[in-house]
Amino acid sequence: MPYVHHIEVRFRDLDALGHVNNAVLVTLIEQARFQWWQGWLGERPFEAEGFLIARIEVDYRRPIVMSDDVRVELRCTRIGVTSYDLVYRVFRAQDGALLADAKTVQVMLNFTTHRPTPILKETRTWLEGQG
Repeated sequence: MPYVHHIEVRFRDLDALGHVNNAVLVTLIEQARFQWWQGWLGERPFEAEGFLIARIEVDYRRPIVMSDDVRVELRCTRIGVTSYDLVYRVFRAQDGALLADAKTVQVMLNFTTHRPTPILKETRTWLEGQG
């Protein structure tokens, strides 16, 4: 079952054409990912078990406008040794219209050495349940 995060479109998110700027959509999925990961970390700091984004892919399906209530769904689709993939579907909550699809690749990072680090066993088990 996907993780679901609701986002309210802000006036500042709009471009001159009156729809959410394409770069802002990356921020919307970032907000969803941050809340999802915080649910796993709990009170631990991000550096305790954090990651870097290695890749972002976005397919824009329909413009997002000010009156849209946005729902971002994410799930984990691949788990490697040091990285995992998340896929996102961005919907208009009012009618379920698909607004965008996205994918990110996260690489777990040792913040002392700045090198990739293996995904912990407990985290792997949690990620396996996020598909």
